[in-house]
Amino acid sequence: MLADDFDATTTKGAFELPSLRTLAGILAAGAIYYLATRAAWVMTFPDSKVSLFFPPHAILVSILLLVPTRHWWAYLLAAVSSHFLATQQEQWPLAYALQCEAFDAFKIALTAAAIRMLIKSPLHLLSLREAILFVVIAVTLIPAGTALWGAAFTVAYGYGTEYWVEWRNLTISNAVTTIVLVPAILIGVQQFRSGFKAERGRVVEAGLLVLVISALGWLAFGRAAAGPDTSPALLYSPIPLLIWAALRFGLGGMSASVLLITILAIWGTMQGRGPFLAQAPAENALALQLFILVAATPLLLLSVVIADERRSKEALRVSEQRMSLAAESAQLVLWDWDLTRDIVWIQDRGIFGFPPNTAVDHATLAGSVHPDDRAVRDAAIMRAQSNGGHYESEFRVILGDGSVRWIAARGRSPAVVGNDKPTRILGIAIDVTRQKQVAAEAELQREELAHLSRVATISALSGSLAHELNQPLTSILANTFAGKTIASQQAPDLAEIRAIFADVDSAASRAGDIIERMRTLLRRGHVALQSIDVNESLEELLRLARTDLIARGVSVTNLATGDLPLAISDRVQLQQILLNLIKNACDAMQTNAPEDRKLTLTTSVEENELRIGVLDCGVGLPHDVESMFQPFHSTKEGGLGMGLSICRTLVSAHGGRLWAEPGAKRGSAFYVALPLASRRDASYKSL
Repeated sequence: MLADDFDATTTKGAFELPSLRTLAGILAAGAIYYLATRAAWVMTFPDSKVSLFFPPHAILVSILLLVPTRHWWAYLLAAVSSHFLATQQEQWPLAYALQCEAFDAFKIALTAAAIRMLIKSPLHLLSLREAILFVVIAVTLIPAGTALWGAAFTVAYGYGTEYWVEWRNLTISNAVTTIVLVPAILIGVQQFRSGFKAERGRVVEAGLLVLVISALGWLAFGRAAAGPDTSPALLYSPIPLLIWAALRFGLGGMSASVLLITILAIWGTMQGRGPFLAQAPAENALALQLFILVAATPLLLLSVVIADERRSKEALRVSEQRMSLAAESAQLVLWDWDLTRDIVWIQDRGIFGFPPNTAVDHATLAGSVHPDDRAVRDAAIMRAQSNGGHYESEFRVILGDGSVRWIAARGRSPAVVGNDKPTRILGIAIDVTRQKQVAAEAELQREELAHLSRVATISALSGSLAHELNQPLTSILANTFAGKTIASQQAPDLAEIRAIFADVDSAASRAGDIIERMRTLLRRGHVALQSIDVNESLEELLRLARTDLIARGVSVTNLATGDLPLAISDRVQLQQILLNLIKNACDAMQTNAPEDRKLTLTTSVEENELRIGVLDCGVGLPHDVESMFQPFHSTKEGGLGMGLSICRTLVSAHGGRLWAEPGAKRGSAFYVALPLASRRDASYKSL
């Protein structure tokens, strides 16, 4: 209900001297209050002291609602001073006049304070609850409560004859003034500040409404002579127009129209015309006031309800537009499944490929789902029906042209109370085919990088591989020569020949094992996580790298614990990761003295992980350890900087971790942590 402050200056403290601009406003308020007081004294019946309408009360209440509270004292002082001046010009008794000033200041300040405290919305955005509070507090309770004091001193000073009659007159006069004039003033100021912006049609409609209301008001209250022949139907003739004003122009239009009718009714009554002059002056005044009060109160509430409904519909329309724009931008499909009637409303954007106006039910949707995914989707629906309507699923659909799309669907029930079963599920669906393709392409690229890394590693170990193969091949060649020599004798030693064949077979098997390990490391294909024996994988890896380690002068201390649980990984990729770490450790120690090139392998079980450590005594780690795991970051001359990045990617894909720490005394320590086989569940499947 509060507009912006008149005073634009920023001040501190609750009580201070006003600025020049504020001072001008205070003086203007005092002058307006003086004129309004004079006008109020004019608006009385002949032979009566009852003021039908007391504008000063509503005007000052409105002013206090429009200015900072720290300046209220100044506005109240100016108002009561101007009112006191008017009373002295009319030669009121000094004591009675001072009582009136105290009464008016208290009543007005209390009304403004209650409105400001209880009603936070601007008047044109008033809610129904706030409108009811306004009527109950400002129009009913405060006028009735303060009138108890006002009626007492009025009767005490001889300006009234009966206490309850004066109490009634004061109560209704202030109530009528508040409900008619306060909304009109506040909304008028708000419109003035924001600028009158309206379409030409609205302006023409408002002008016609004012003319018709003025004409009917003049006919009802200003033309018909008072007496028994005056038709009471004239009293109700403006009501439809007031309702029209509320419907079309809201609270502002209704308040202005009621104010216009009030002015016409008071003017006609004071001219001795209209339907309110059939009784004594006091009763005639009461009849006029009650008519205005009874007409204005429901119209105010009606205006607020209409405006609130209009704002709600506008907010809903804007919300729907935003939702539609967001759904269209994100290519979301909105759906609503009525579980009771098995009817699905779906805003298909071509994702499911349903023709327009197709009646969709659960069977129709299920029929388009890929056969391999129907069980997963049906299980998600069963869970949604049992857990309060929370639905989440990913599945493929087959379109009419045979193409396949991946769909991610999410939903929930909007109206589930307690343990009740959901009756409908609202949700969205989105085409995630492109994301799936991108993920598949990324997985393929990762596999390609991993394969290239293995090729590069094997290339670096080519000398070691040649040496490993040279031993069994030399043994085969020597045994073959010996076998030929023995076989050429007159009486060959068959036992010796059988021993030679056994040596050839053993050497051939050893060479075959070496070649098979190379083929395994170089293979392509999908990765299958499975339970592996880490110690066995380490021993096989050390056999493969033994010759290269000897050539580099690196001694290996294997501290792997003998009794270890199985871990979840891919054996080949794990060996590739460890081989890369061992090679890096050897490179880090190449400047050390031969007796100082020591590599240590460790294993341990901590925090439900099997940890493998590769420790060296080389040059150590850089200051920013994590930079080593970034792609294309290398500390070696001519290095690509992809090894550790690929290793971390592979370990993460296995559900594990890879990190580096400074060595206990010097060098570096790289650790690979893998999940234990006892934790294997549905999340560990083919990648």
